[in-house]
Amino acid sequence: MQGATMEELLYLPKRVLIGPQTLEGELVLPPRAQALIVFAHGSGSGRRSPRNLQVAHALNEHRLGTLLFDLLRPEEALDRANVFDQ
Repeated sequence: MQGATMEELLYLPKRVLIGPQTLEGELVLPPRAQALIVFAHGSGSGRRSPRNLQVAHALNEHRLGTLLFDLLRPEEALDRANVFDQ
């Protein structure tokens, strides 16, 4: 099995619909993707953090698609009580 290069990856900004809410996300599909891994971020670490992007890229290199999205909308994430709501 040969991994995908960055040039071969299909990057698609997407909106994730959850009930009446729409959340922004990034979908990356390598050629002949074997599966899709979904990252739902909600407690301090977002979809664009270097660590999360590194993990997603490593998965993409092994022909696994990734969808990264944040559970909080940007205005909700500004209130730290929402980030660590128990």
